[in-house]
Amino acid sequence: MKNYRIKKVTEDGETKYFPQYKFLGLFWRNMFGWEEYWDGSYSILEVAQKRMCDYLRKPVVEYLEIDCGD
Repeated sequence: MKNYRIKKVTEDGETKYFPQYKFLGLFWRNMFGWEEYWDGSYSILEVAQKRMCDYLRKPVVEYLEIDCGD
């Protein structure tokens, strides 16, 4: 998880948390700030951590048998 972090910014008495990932091994970029009107920040650390963990969690794949009723 060394390629992921949460940046904390406090400005004018307001704290924001930015989940970030390392891009090209050199630069840190916001994970969720791709929308035009949202900078990708969260006001609660636990919410930022949960969103980041949900994003990084690998999907669970299952293969189910088919029963055609014969």
